[in-house]
Amino acid sequence: MWWGVSAVLLIHLWALPRVFNAPPLRLDSDTAAMLDAIQASGGLAGVGRWFRGDWLLENGFYRPISSASLTLDYALYGEAAWGFCFTNWLLLLTIALGVAVLTPRLLNVAPAWGWGVAVVLSAQYTGLTRLLTPYSTWGWVLIVLVGISLWAWRSGVRLDPDLWEQFDTRWLWIALAVGALFWGFDRLLDADYVRLIEWVPSRTALLGAAFGVWAAVCFLRAGEEGSWRWLGLGGLLYLLALGSYEQPIMLAPFITATAIARRTLWKENAFTVAGTALACALLIVMLRLSFVTTEPTRYQQQQLRSSLSGPMLTYFSDLFPPVSQWGYWRTVGLEPTVWLLKDPWDRLVGLLLYAGVLVAFYRWRGRFGYALGWHALTLLPMAFLHPFEHYWVLPQVGKTLTDCLLIGWGIHAFVACLQAEWGKILHDGTRADPAGV
Repeated sequence: MWWGVSAVLLIHLWALPRVFNAPPLRLDSDTAAMLDAIQASGGLAGVGRWFRGDWLLENGFYRPISSASLTLDYALYGEAAWGFCFTNWLLLLTIALGVAVLTPRLLNVAPAWGWGVAVVLSAQYTGLTRLLTPYSTWGWVLIVLVGISLWAWRSGVRLDPDLWEQFDTRWLWIALAVGALFWGFDRLLDADYVRLIEWVPSRTALLGAAFGVWAAVCFLRAGEEGSWRWLGLGGLLYLLALGSYEQPIMLAPFITATAIARRTLWKENAFTVAGTALACALLIVMLRLSFVTTEPTRYQQQQLRSSLSGPMLTYFSDLFPPVSQWGYWRTVGLEPTVWLLKDPWDRLVGLLLYAGVLVAFYRWRGRFGYALGWHALTLLPMAFLHPFEHYWVLPQVGKTLTDCLLIGWGIHAFVACLQAEWGKILHDGTRADPAGV
């Protein structure tokens, strides 16, 4: 655990100088408008106003927690940019720590997995992955394969002496493992966020994600232990998430689906957890309908994308990257000269390697189901809007879980194939988790 905590803290400390080098707040028009609204309402003395109506930008959203958070920052720091950015930095750290705790309970894996995912997510949120993207994905795959081979040789793993003397189905499994590793690293390194710390309006998404992740942790503990304390804390945190941003409302169906999937283990606790999450979502909807106009504002109309095909392509491409190649292949068609170029071959190899992803999904479906479910549900409403970086903060949790699982399954399959009893090892290590998803 100590290595995980240290790595997460080091990554966030690497990003800390950005807090103190942030540009003046009023250079951003949205931030300037929020500061004006805080001043006009009387600062902390008028914070109750945001619980009874529209939020700071008055563009048709009920976000009292985000409004109160920014008002508190203004009371503490005035218009000093570093104070607002420091709060954003703390929220990113809070999300990463929450994911470290959430992962083992959600995916039925060892705690080390949680810290591994938290380290990766920290690198993505702080933009550290941008320093790694110039290097080829194949380089990272090769490093992992060579590292695993050396580890297996030095640690006394009983390697199969016939591995290099015969060509059998295990080489197909090695190819599938390489495919899972390739896509895991390719997507993982492609995610980098550049302004979550400096851009003050991202506070809404950061608060929603931080409260949402920790609410999920509490709901899972409530289901496992039947504790009313954890259930109440989960409900409170979830209400705070919903009062910060609209996107976490998609965690209600996720928690409900998780409770249903684990009803055999959780027994009657499954219904109380699902009911609490749904009740919180219903309460925030009722408050929103009571205090904020139901007529779409000009801002909301501007944010909606004009067609259905664009959002669907964005959505499914983020979930299943080969979908993004549809437009390319439709354009080039069967033109033979295109194969003289490198690009179509790269795309074709990527498509073939995706077979490893599909096999990994099936073999570890009990784990991938939760990761994909989180990603798919939280991304769905945002796909219909013109993209902003902070829209992906909450879906990135599920996406990073998926990518880390792909890398984990690829490593497991490759190590298994190095051993004499590879078939049995591969089968024993790919059972679905006890939730039965």
